[in-house]
Amino acid sequence: MERARTPAARTSVDQDLVFRLLRLVNLIAKPFFSEHASRYHLSINDWRVLATLAAGGELAASDICEQTGMHPMNASRSVAHLARLGRVRRGVDPRDRRRNLLRLTAAGRQVFDKIAPSAQQREEIVHGILGRAEADALRALLDKLIAGVAAEGTLPRDKALRAPRGRKAPNPSPGR
Repeated sequence: MERARTPAARTSVDQDLVFRLLRLVNLIAKPFFSEHASRYHLSINDWRVLATLAAGGELAASDICEQTGMHPMNASRSVAHLARLGRVRRGVDPRDRRRNLLRLTAAGRQVFDKIAPSAQQREEIVHGILGRAEADALRALLDKLIAGVAAEGTLPRDKALRAPRGRKAPNPSPGR
């Protein structure tokens, strides 16, 4: 009798849509690593923070997480790294003194301005491959996916492991 195929039993992960999206992101980001990462002492997450601040002015770390989809811990590490390098400055939000606002320093803007043309070239390559109509269609599909996944918040498995208030979370591996 043939067993039902489970996700773990797939023969080729490159058929998985999420895997393919991640592969595409990695291929698009690859020139960043070879051209900019070591020269400017940046990770891809550092670049995402710089680019988001360059576009948005003063933002809270939570705003950066929302706009980029980054995990708060990764955003926090990148902000701390960029602050140590003198590329981001923290300041208190005058409307809510409990909240910090982040902004690029002159040094951060300078690094952004040096890397941005390369990022724009990658954007142009994607548009050149797809053409206007396909790029617009892909943008609409990506927006739909982003909105749907963001609305979910977490994966169902994560929700199942989260305990209601006042209760202990279930053991995810009962056999141990």
